[in-house]
Amino acid sequence: MKKALLHLNHALIKSLIQKDDVVVDMTCGNGYDTEFLASLTTKVYTFDIQLSALKKTKEKLTKYTNIDYIHDSFEQVSKYVDFANMYVFNLGYLPGGDKTITTKKEITLKTIKSLHQNIQLGSHIIIMAYIGHDEGHNEYLMLHDYLKAQKDYQIYETKALHHDLAPVLMWIQKKDS
Repeated sequence: MKKALLHLNHALIKSLIQKDDVVVDMTCGNGYDTEFLASLTTKVYTFDIQLSALKKTKEKLTKYTNIDYIHDSFEQVSKYVDFANMYVFNLGYLPGGDKTITTKKEITLKTIKSLHQNIQLGSHIIIMAYIGHDEGHNEYLMLHDYLKAQKDYQIYETKALHHDLAPVLMWIQKKDS
C-alpha cells in the first residue's frame, strides 16, 4: 500500500513540475525524493536536521550538480530560499534511522503557515504524512485541522480507506482569486 501511494506521489509531482522550476525537498531523508526531483528540475534545495542523511544523500547523488544541501530545519527555509515552485514534505522519521528523531507537529504547522503567507499562484506544497506512529498521527491531525479551515487554497488528500496506518498524501495549491 505504501509503495502505491509513493508512486502516486511521484506521478503527481511529475505532472506539476516544469524543467526550469525550483523545488525544495523539505526532508532529505535517504535521498530518494531529492534524486527524483533533481532529475526533473533545474534547482533543488534539500533540507535535513540530520547531517548523516545529507552526507549519505550527497554521496549517493554525485552526478547531480543542481542540488543545494542544507543542514538545518525546514522551518528555516526562508533563510535559504526566496521562491520555489514546489515544496515537498516527507514527514516522520528517517527510514532505517533513529525513530525518536521525527518531524514535530508544531514546527511543521509553523512552516506550513509561513509558506502559505509567501506561496505564489501556481506553486504547490506536497505532504506525505506517516500516521503509523504517535507523533506522525498527531502531526497529521494538526495539519488536517489547519488545512481544512483554509479557504484560499485548493487542498486535496488521498489515503487508503481500509488501512488505518497507511500514509496520507496531501496536495496544496493557492486558488486563483
